[in-house]
Amino acid sequence: MNKYGKIFSAIGLSLILTGTSSFSPGPPVIGSFLAFNLMPGANNSMVNFAIVTLLPDGKKDVNFITQTQFVRLASGIMHSDVNPNAENLFAKYEVEECGFSRDSLFKKTYFFCSSLDLVWKLRYKTNPYGGGTDSLGWTGASVPSPGQMNILKQYGAENLDDYIYGENAFKLLHDVQSYAWQSRYRGS
Repeated sequence: MNKYGKIFSAIGLSLILTGTSSFSPGPPVIGSFLAFNLMPGANNSMVNFAIVTLLPDGKKDVNFITQTQFVRLASGIMHSDVNPNAENLFAKYEVEECGFSRDSLFKKTYFFCSSLDLVWKLRYKTNPYGGGTDSLGWTGASVPSPGQMNILKQYGAENLDDYIYGENAFKLLHDVQSYAWQSRYRGS
């Protein structure tokens, strides 16, 4: 080992023994959760999907993800702090028709979630990206009514840009499956 190698080794050993480092850790974390809000998102999506990390100072760190990544994480297929035990959160919260299927012939995995496909309807009167057979949303105007916002508050969204995260997100995904819940939301 040359002279500089010995010096760097001594410095590294010193840092390990004293427990100090020139790198400062990020802020402490309370928890990270799968989330979505009702604002238009990146890549022409009608909602934002994210991982929300709660910090001790009350702030939230938001990292955007795609709907497919949301499904992969919630299904337990993709490892992350939001689902460290790799459990199927859709099954846990009884959110039907969400998960993945594997095509062994083409060696491809398909991810799907019909409840996530309905979330845009909470915000819009019609699909902002055009027609289709299912282009009508559940609001009577361009944004949810005060009554509809009261329903969304039960899931943690005071405003359209608030993230619905963690258990509340999965409760909402469970509830939007119900035609009775959809009818109540439309009429609020």
